[in-house]
Amino acid sequence: MKNKAYDSGARARGLTLIELMIALLIGTILVLGLVQVFAGSRAAYQLSQGIARNQESSRFAVDFLTRDLRMAGHAGCVNDQSLLATTGGVVTGGNIRSLFLSNANRDSNTLTGLPFPLRFDVSIQGFEANGTAPGNAITLPATPVAGLAADWTPALPATLSSLGALKGSDIVVLRFLSPEESPITTFNAAGAPAVIYPAASGTVATGGSGLYAIADCRGATVFQASAAPTATQMNVAVGGLNLSNLSYISTQDRSLAYKAGSAALFRAESMAYYIALNGQGQPGLFRTRWTSVPGSSAVTPQTDEMVDGIESMQFLYGRDSVTDPALPPLGYVATMDTAAVVNAAATDPAAAWRRVGAVQVGLLVRNGGPERAASEQAAIAPAVLQVAMTPPADANYRTPYETTVALRNRLYGN
Repeated sequence: MKNKAYDSGARARGLTLIELMIALLIGTILVLGLVQVFAGSRAAYQLSQGIARNQESSRFAVDFLTRDLRMAGHAGCVNDQSLLATTGGVVTGGNIRSLFLSNANRDSNTLTGLPFPLRFDVSIQGFEANGTAPGNAITLPATPVAGLAADWTPALPATLSSLGALKGSDIVVLRFLSPEESPITTFNAAGAPAVIYPAASGTVATGGSGLYAIADCRGATVFQASAAPTATQMNVAVGGLNLSNLSYISTQDRSLAYKAGSAALFRAESMAYYIALNGQGQPGLFRTRWTSVPGSSAVTPQTDEMVDGIESMQFLYGRDSVTDPALPPLGYVATMDTAAVVNAAATDPAAAWRRVGAVQVGLLVRNGGPERAASEQAAIAPAVLQVAMTPPADANYRTPYETTVALRNRLYGN
């Protein structure tokens, strides 16, 4: 009789080497599949993050730019084209005066002595990065560097060249009167000259940058406060705004002085948009806004990073079909040109810039930061306003964005 216990143990066997190898192969295939799924999910996540980040950055950048670009030309109840209209080279439409000038220069409208940020007779002014006209091609450096004044056309004034703008991106300067205004109820010429306005609209003065303007439908005058404004009153620098030199034509014509009830107080805004490096060494959209401390005629830059991840910025400017400054503009944009073309279009560049009625904005946005997109995205060569751009192989997801902004105070103004 057989031993059942012994027979059962004899039938119990382990895995053979072939069976073990097959099991290891199946396990390896399953692990590789899981790794592939994880890698695909991670790449999809990074790509979606890059797209979302770019969309968010572009939305904010376009909003900041379009909001301020639309205000170019605003000079109160009329635009700068009307106030600076000329006949035979003589301003006949009114004027835009500045109390940062001496009385003689103000009466003769000699503006060359004004600091660059205070040239409110030029509401919009562009600087073209060399080699970035439509049809050109540029290679984006892996490590962006700040440019020199000669890297733009026209060459940057010292005020702009000290800002650290990156090479290869355009710069635009905007000067205008704020959309908010406060009606002036009283001019007080006794003691310290003062402008009185309702408390309900006093935030126009208290929320300002230290640069202000008084304007009506015949002229505008830019000035600075001599002391911190209150909710109802602003004192003006002695020797500046008072009832004896408040005219905007000449010392011989005092009948055109501003009058309470018909004039309004505005903030005078002067700013530049450009691309620069932030504290983390990443490119972004920057805005420098010039301010003035009450009681001082000096202007100082106040710089803020508006949006990170903006790698390149290009502009084209739409000029009125009537370019002769002695003739009224039609409000019809005939051509889109670079800043270099606009600046060289006339013997008086300021007059040429006053015929700009629209601006095309092109941005190249990259996601940057710790979350980079799939590496194959770096092989895509984007184009911004017909400028082909070859990015470095840094695995950043890049997207071009373009829009057109109508300068409503030029095209639809008076």
